[in-house]
Amino acid sequence: MKPLKYRKEINLDTQTMVILQMQANRQGKNLKNYLENILIEKATTIELTEDYKTEMDKMLEKHYAGTINYLEWEDVKTEVLKP
Repeated sequence: MKPLKYRKEINLDTQTMVILQMQANRQGKNLKNYLENILIEKATTIELTEDYKTEMDKMLEKHYAGTINYLEWEDVKTEVLKP
């Protein structure tokens, strides 16, 4: 099944369009494909905030200290797939 796609009009000044067109040409892509790739990459890139990094450091400390109670994968699947 193909994912649902949306059309959205954007308005950019001429200078920005010229720069984007040059970058697309350098990569051997047409402008539309280049813009789509930029937007997909931006949308799917996780930005690591300082709060996130702090929380991950805490989790790693707990992991190495052995104070985290992990669940077995089979138990997780059973719980998630309950009817």
